[in-house]
Amino acid sequence: MTQILLVADDPGFRDRLSLALERLELTGEEVSFLEAANGNDALVLAETHLPDLVVAEVSVTPYGGFGLTRDLKANPDTACPVILILDRFQDEWLGRWSGADALVNRPVDPFALAQVASRLLAEDDEEGAEEQGEATLEGAAS
Repeated sequence: MTQILLVADDPGFRDRLSLALERLELTGEEVSFLEAANGNDALVLAETHLPDLVVAEVSVTPYGGFGLTRDLKANPDTACPVILILDRFQDEWLGRWSGADALVNRPVDPFALAQVASRLLAEDDEEGAEEQGEATLEGAAS
């Protein structure tokens, strides 16, 4: 099961994000959602539940999306793909600086969001399989 953390202060926007990302179930993977209205709660949820993907608005307060992304990526336990939703094109450099894996500008195209999320999850699965293979090879060499 794929677990996705949605971070947005507006519950209606979180609902729209979850509707867009439910499309991932078409690939046969079951999807569940965690929701946070601010970055502080999101960080606690990420540390507790270790989601497979985080989708966050940059404007969440009091702890914004850029700081949340940076802190998620800095912790090996919570480092997972992060999609940041930007309000302004000018903030793309901050998104890259914070370590976001993908940047989506408002208004959010639900089909494009689902496609980006699917690609990131597939890439993360491939990296995990490679790391598992390396660990197995190292164990066999010992």
